[in-house]
Amino acid sequence: MRTYVTFFLAFYLLPGFFLSASGQFIARGMVVSASDSLALPGAVVKVKGGSQGVTTDEKGRFQIALVDSSARLQISYIGFRTLEISVRFPLQTDLTAALSPDANQLGEVVVSTGYQTVPRERATGSFSSVSHALFNRRVSTDVISRLNDLVPGLITNRGTGSARGLLIRGQSTINSSARPLIVIDNFPYEGDLSTLNPNDVESVTVLKDAAAASIWGARAGNGVIVITTKKGAIDAAPKISFNTNFTAGQMPDLFYQSQTSAADFIENERLRFEAGSYSNAEKNIRQYPFTPAVETLIAARDKTITPQQAQQQLDAFKQIDVRNDYQKYLYQPSLNQQYSLGIQGSGSKNRYFLSGGYDRSRASEVGNHYERFSFNASNTYAVSRRLDLTAGIYFIQSTSTQNSQGLPTYTNALTGYTGTAMYPYARLADGSGNPLDLIRQNRLSFVQKAAGIGLLDWSYNPIREISLADNKVKLTDYRMNLTADYRISKALRANILYQYARGISEGRNYYSAATFTARNLVNSFSSIGAGGTLVRPIPAGGILDQATSAYQSHNLRSQLDYSQSWGRHEVSAIAGAELRDLARNGSTYRVYGYDNAYATGKAVDYVTFFPNFVNPSNSSRIPYLDTKTGESDRYLSYYANAAYTFQKRYVFSASARLDQSNLFGVKTNDKGVPLFSSGLAWNLSQEPFYHAAWLPYLKLRATYGSSGNSNKNVSAFTTAAFGAQGDAATGATYATIQNPPNPSLRWERIQTFNAGVDFDTRNRVFSGSLEYYHKKGIDLIGVRPYPGSSGIKTFTGNYAATKGQGIDLSVQARIFDKEFKWYSMLLMSQVTDKVTKYDETTLAVFYLGNGDGAGTYPLEGKPLYALYSLRWAGLDPLSGDPLGYVDGEVSKDYAAILSADPSQMIYHGPARPKVFGAFRQTVSWKALSLSVNMTYRLGYFYRARSVSYSDLADGLTVHGDYGLRWQQPGDEQRTQVPSQPAFPDSNRDNFYLLSQGLVKKADHVRLQDVNLSYNWSKKTGSAFPFSTAQLYVYADNLGILWKASKGKLDPDYAQALYALPRTLSIGLKLDF
Repeated sequence: MRTYVTFFLAFYLLPGFFLSASGQFIARGMVVSASDSLALPGAVVKVKGGSQGVTTDEKGRFQIALVDSSARLQISYIGFRTLEISVRFPLQTDLTAALSPDANQLGEVVVSTGYQTVPRERATGSFSSVSHALFNRRVSTDVISRLNDLVPGLITNRGTGSARGLLIRGQSTINSSARPLIVIDNFPYEGDLSTLNPNDVESVTVLKDAAAASIWGARAGNGVIVITTKKGAIDAAPKISFNTNFTAGQMPDLFYQSQTSAADFIENERLRFEAGSYSNAEKNIRQYPFTPAVETLIAARDKTITPQQAQQQLDAFKQIDVRNDYQKYLYQPSLNQQYSLGIQGSGSKNRYFLSGGYDRSRASEVGNHYERFSFNASNTYAVSRRLDLTAGIYFIQSTSTQNSQGLPTYTNALTGYTGTAMYPYARLADGSGNPLDLIRQNRLSFVQKAAGIGLLDWSYNPIREISLADNKVKLTDYRMNLTADYRISKALRANILYQYARGISEGRNYYSAATFTARNLVNSFSSIGAGGTLVRPIPAGGILDQATSAYQSHNLRSQLDYSQSWGRHEVSAIAGAELRDLARNGSTYRVYGYDNAYATGKAVDYVTFFPNFVNPSNSSRIPYLDTKTGESDRYLSYYANAAYTFQKRYVFSASARLDQSNLFGVKTNDKGVPLFSSGLAWNLSQEPFYHAAWLPYLKLRATYGSSGNSNKNVSAFTTAAFGAQGDAATGATYATIQNPPNPSLRWERIQTFNAGVDFDTRNRVFSGSLEYYHKKGIDLIGVRPYPGSSGIKTFTGNYAATKGQGIDLSVQARIFDKEFKWYSMLLMSQVTDKVTKYDETTLAVFYLGNGDGAGTYPLEGKPLYALYSLRWAGLDPLSGDPLGYVDGEVSKDYAAILSADPSQMIYHGPARPKVFGAFRQTVSWKALSLSVNMTYRLGYFYRARSVSYSDLADGLTVHGDYGLRWQQPGDEQRTQVPSQPAFPDSNRDNFYLLSQGLVKKADHVRLQDVNLSYNWSKKTGSAFPFSTAQLYVYADNLGILWKASKGKLDPDYAQALYALPRTLSIGLKLDF
């Protein structure tokens, strides 16, 4: 082994030694971009007028032998202006060449994978880079929202269920997370990305195919987002940057979703009352509350008020819409303030960067606000000509106050459901703005009597609850990085990287003795003991709930980088190994009788069953919320990546990675099957026979490979869930087997083929790329039936499969490029995906969700998130009943219709956009610049809401389609809303709500945002202390320009309470 090591070092060190001996003078240095100080690997450094030349390595460094003590070097790089510098020996320090971007040549040309930087002309994979300027075009406090509409193939799916979130090139998994891997400063990030200060981000690279992402192995199947934070500039005087902005958001529109009017709701309450629907509820020992209208009808029946008084009260109720009070007392316009201050520079042997940020926001919900402090520091020190040491620390602390109570609910007297939306004529405050009590859990007459028998006040006041709430989540997250970079020779470099990261989330909900939560729990478990004394198993006082979660990770990587060129050949390669240890833990607990001033609580009896005060026949234990969780993930990985370029025209790349982890079964770790990729690229425009002057740059490329996706919710070992309080009958601790052992558990594999073409026309009037990809997910985690004799119903393991394909197009145009500039950018992505193997099937009704991920069932041959419906035959012209089909015949057998198998469903299409993109126009004249961004989403569907008569009969507020219902023959010509039945039928309602008539096309075009800025540069002799300044105004979420379906609903927020409000920002950037 020692012989091999000696030979290896000698092989790479001796060429450098002989080079030094043969040349009289050695010039060393680094080539960087003047705009952002990023290294430019692959830049050509040559002696002017001579044939001598070298290329920079992965860190942008070079070493060239000179014959004379003085020379003039020419340094060139695609996309940058050629620079000439004079060299005269002896040199005091290494050279630094800062190249300026050339607007007439290629654009962004360097991409980062988190392991290396790759020049554009040598890249075979699918990379998309987001520059610092483009990333900061949008005003927001989080990274993800700034990436929207900037990268082909990347989309943030909106909505309310699990289908929402960030996605790259479609869905490749079923039961595992589809979230891309997030890499920050060379290592995976395990914290909450929303806490990262976007003002600290220098650049973002999105890795989309196997050649780009497979180097990340078993976690890269969903794509990788590589974020590089700001670092110090090289050979630069101290530079101070300041950025501040203020954003105001519109009041949310709570009238966005249609609902029944108070008049219609009250008339239905009257009909139910007259039919005797409330008779049993009046006698119910549970004392469920009645709405004010029903209490008025009871008072009129019992002759405590006259019929005229009752009608006057009901008429007054009919004029109320509770949403007016919601908007007045529970919601508000959002406000956000953002401040960022940074300083960067360099000394003779170091470069540094320091920044601090502060954000403060007031949410749309009254009582909710957010604060964030961030600090970023990095320093690179040149210990010697060969060794650089870099240290960095990133610290974030945020506090989220969550005192909003949401929209108030109450317990429905007819159903006993505790989460019923408040009746539409409720009032939160009187005419003078004084908060009013609302019904909540018990009837008003019972609440008024409770205080007389020693119970705590049982009233509920939603406005007062906001001021009483004390709910906070404090998050602390920090990372510390150390890097040692040693240049063994001109061609070979070794580096060691270490990162320690830790994050802690501390949630604290304190319910003081005055809150309804505390008073309700104390009262509910109280009872009248011997002698008429009041017994309280839960002591009067406050209640404290705390939840803590934390993660800690250690990452260690050692890597060799080799970069060499000779004649017509170029080789660039890396190889390394890394260790990763990630530990997570969490805990929750509750303290009863908590005194916030002294931080003390009181013990309670969690074992005994206590009778409920209102309904003594119902006994339960005091809620026990203490839990502890913990998990540990360990990875050992080996990887390699190499690229060979011949004549600067032909590029071949390959990579391989072997992951071993405690997440996988022992058989998987023993096999050690690596994930791999390979790629080819042809710089066609470099060929001697190529003479298309109108298209000076043309490159073809193709890749194939596999990457992985790990599911942390499945274990290779037997998993069981333990009961928190023991068995109800015996009190003994018990456990339920969740999944049997699986020694063959392995990562999911995503196989990807990608082909692309990159092009630039003359003077870059048009430039861009077009890519086609095909993805295949195999060994995906799925649930399948398990032999009943085992005592386990299902088994979760690797067997499912998916398939997807698509096209990504990016085109930039420079329409005018003189004093008046007009640039245009078009992004278009087309994606299809489907489940190709999944054993578990069920009845059609279980596939008929909203497509937003709630209760999604995979169906072979269809997308995971799809919209299905039941066939619709219209309304019965005589009764207004909805008509469906059973065995091909028109039918009103609703139970049979809902029991159909999946083959009877109508498949409309995906619930996510099939085609999406953006069209951005930027015009500028002198110091003024205007940028307008339009987005589009096409080829998908959503399910609209409508009326449920069963809900209406149960006293629930229902959809406003009630006013459009069928009421007489002939109405079927103007409406598809069924008639109101004499007796509620949930099957009838469910058929209508799941029928094809309520599925709408979601296609739309949106005016997403507008950015207007004035850019000022310091002139000679100016008295202003800053070198550049920018004043900007930014408007976001401006509205829909066109949509395929009629009506008010925004297709991306069809199930939401309200659509995303418009925002307006004004800001200032200063550089000193």
